[in-house]
Amino acid sequence: MSREWCVRVCVVALVFFAVCSGRANATVVFLGSSQTAGWKYMGCFKDVVNKAAVSNNTSKILSSLNSVLDLHPDKIFILEGINEIHSDMSVILERYGKIVDRVNRDSPQTMIFVQSVLPVVNRKDLSNEKIVELNKGLQALCGRYQNCIYVDLHSHFLAGDTLNKELTSDGVHLKPGGYRLWQSLIEYYVTEQNDRIVKPDTLARLVPGDMPRAN
Repeated sequence: MSREWCVRVCVVALVFFAVCSGRANATVVFLGSSQTAGWKYMGCFKDVVNKAAVSNNTSKILSSLNSVLDLHPDKIFILEGINEIHSDMSVILERYGKIVDRVNRDSPQTMIFVQSVLPVVNRKDLSNEKIVELNKGLQALCGRYQNCIYVDLHSHFLAGDTLNKELTSDGVHLKPGGYRLWQSLIEYYVTEQNDRIVKPDTLARLVPGDMPRAN
C-alpha cells in the first residue's frame, strides 16, 4: 500500500466527514405548540426543522432543548405561552430566560427570535389581557440579550382587541390566510443572514393594506 494512496484515502475521508457534519446542522429551527406545528402542513419554510408539538409549553421545550442545540442552528424561532397563559407570568418568563441562557451557553452563534403570543377570540378559558402582559415581559426579556430579537406578531393579527376572526378556525388556531400573514412577517428573519439583522427590530414591516387575504 503506497503512501500516496493512504494520503488520498485520508483526504477523501476528511471531506466526507466534513460534508456529513455540515448536513447534521440545521440552519433554522421552529419551536412551539400546535400553532407552530401547523407549518408542517402549509408547504412553507421547507428547509426549516420544525420541532413544534401539540400541547407543548416552555417547560417541555426547556427539557428537550439538548436535541435542538445538538443541531447548532443559525436561528431558533420560538412561539410559546398560550398553553400556560393561566400560569404565573413570572414562571413562564423565568423559563423563557433559562431557554435563552441555555442557547447562549451551548450554541452561542445561534440567534433567537421570540415571537409574541397571538391574540385569541371567543375563548373564555384564555385571556387577551394576560397575553398582552406576557408579550410585554417577553419584549423586555429579549432586550437584555444581544442575540435575542422580539418579533411582534400580535399587533398584526388583531381586529380590535382580539384575534381577527377571518384568520382563525376556532379562535386560536390559524387558517391558511393566518399562516400567509405570519410568513410575510417572519420570512425576512428566516432567510436573512444573522450578521445583517440589527437590534432593536420588533418587526413592524407591514401596513394594513399589505395584509394577505384570509382563506
